[in-house]
Amino acid sequence: MENKRPHAVASLAANEAERVQALARYKILDTPAEEKYDQIVKAASLICGTPIALISLLDSKRQWFKAKIGLDVDETEKEISFCQFALSERKLLIIEDADKDSRFQSNPLVTGPPFIRFYAGAPLNTPDGFTIGTLCVIDNKPNHLEPHQIEALQALANSVISYMELEEKSKKLIQLQVAAIELEKAKEQFFVNMNHEFRTPVHGILGMVDLLRQTETTNVQNQYLDSLTDSADHLIRLINDVIDFSKAESGSLHFSSMEFDLISLIEKLSIDASDEAFKKGLAFKTILPPATNSLFVLSDPIRIRQLLSNLISNSLKFTEKGGITIELSISSETDQKIGLSLSVRDTGIGIDSHRIPALFQAFSQADISSSRKYGGTGLGLAICKRICEKLGWNIRVESEYKVGSNFILDFELERAQTPVEKAQPIKSNAKVNLDFSDYSSLKILIAEDNPVNQKLIQKMLERLGLRSSVVSNGLDALAFWEEQEVDLLFLDIQMPELSGIETARILKKKPSSRKIPWIVAATAHDSPEDKLACSEAGIDDYLGKPFRIEDLAEKVREFLKNFPSSLAS
Repeated sequence: MENKRPHAVASLAANEAERVQALARYKILDTPAEEKYDQIVKAASLICGTPIALISLLDSKRQWFKAKIGLDVDETEKEISFCQFALSERKLLIIEDADKDSRFQSNPLVTGPPFIRFYAGAPLNTPDGFTIGTLCVIDNKPNHLEPHQIEALQALANSVISYMELEEKSKKLIQLQVAAIELEKAKEQFFVNMNHEFRTPVHGILGMVDLLRQTETTNVQNQYLDSLTDSADHLIRLINDVIDFSKAESGSLHFSSMEFDLISLIEKLSIDASDEAFKKGLAFKTILPPATNSLFVLSDPIRIRQLLSNLISNSLKFTEKGGITIELSISSETDQKIGLSLSVRDTGIGIDSHRIPALFQAFSQADISSSRKYGGTGLGLAICKRICEKLGWNIRVESEYKVGSNFILDFELERAQTPVEKAQPIKSNAKVNLDFSDYSSLKILIAEDNPVNQKLIQKMLERLGLRSSVVSNGLDALAFWEEQEVDLLFLDIQMPELSGIETARILKKKPSSRKIPWIVAATAHDSPEDKLACSEAGIDDYLGKPFRIEDLAEKVREFLKNFPSSLAS
């Protein structure tokens, strides 16, 4: 089409579309002013002695100024720009007197504000060969640049491109990091969901076994029930290993710091472990520092218990004769800290020396035959290693094949400043009161979407002498509460329609003259983060699945301590 404009318009390059895309890639158009670019135009103005300097970027229809000095507008039409002529040349364009250049004599930017007479534009050339704009200096009178000024202007233009390239790469890196984080979150959420989906049916299995044990059973039936319980417990341990390992790998394994008695913790673990050892015909010994009845320290008792449980379970699994010894010794101590060494020693199958370096790696076991014989995921020791790394402990192993192994922990703990009274270890076979028939008038609601777990919790409560009603989701729980009194609510967290967390928030915060029930979260989501979310939602207590009838009884007993206040209007 014939150009009828009084001023010249540069011809479009053959790769104009690709050039515009190259500019768009930087995502710089219409962004706020930035100090680094503002400093570049100031330097260009000073070096070249011109009142105007611009970083001009040209898309398909306009030139937009990322940085400017001596000019009030943010953009102009591309077709009246001087910079359009610099795009095709890919080198510095200098117009010493626009009045004497036929391309610009009638240009609106010459005949009107800013009355351009002198123009010098250094092209902004991308590494992939596109010119996306210029760093230009402008004067309203004829001018001339010396060689050193031209060189400096081009160097400053190169700096503009360098900044843009750096920002683009930084953005890409951030996007990759975000994508990696999102992937880790997705992986973690997958394992969390799997944790819930696995625990829910296992909870049903273990719960029904408990109920069967409350009835008259034969010796043979008891043996079957024991086998069923062992299998379900084993499955839970496998699930825990996979979940904990996934959290450790993603860096989301939760750690806390609190005061506790390390001696008491070891004694409690030893009581349970000695029962298991007795069943296998093994000796079990615990050696503690002489004249040390308690040792109050500051650390994470949950992770330490998990660490020691894994090591003890490992020894129990791989030891068929002889015994296991846990020994705690003090290596150093001050008023503030205490250095310790704890070993778990067994007379088990032992480990070949060449296999020891890989022992703490994920999915590693001594050999394939042991994996087939003893089972397991091969994650237990890898989790121990991750926990030790987080706690700042050192874990090592001494082992001889077919003689035994000794896992040794070397660590230092801060002494607790205000030790609490030491609790006495409770024997695992202690009798628990399961009769709450004196409280049969309690109004209990179960909000649970799984039919098996609905029946299970209801039957467990019946065995405790308590009656209950059942709903399948949070909305039905709220509707039930609106119509009938509820003293105690067992609330599943992951439900359709309305989650347990949201249900609890509504119950705790909804303006109403109705009494608010005591809420116990009965859920397979059992991480510290889940417990914190429940607490923040106003949930009063927490019961992780799978749970036994004794666990349920304990939660009822805890509720009864708060019985008067929970029924207050």
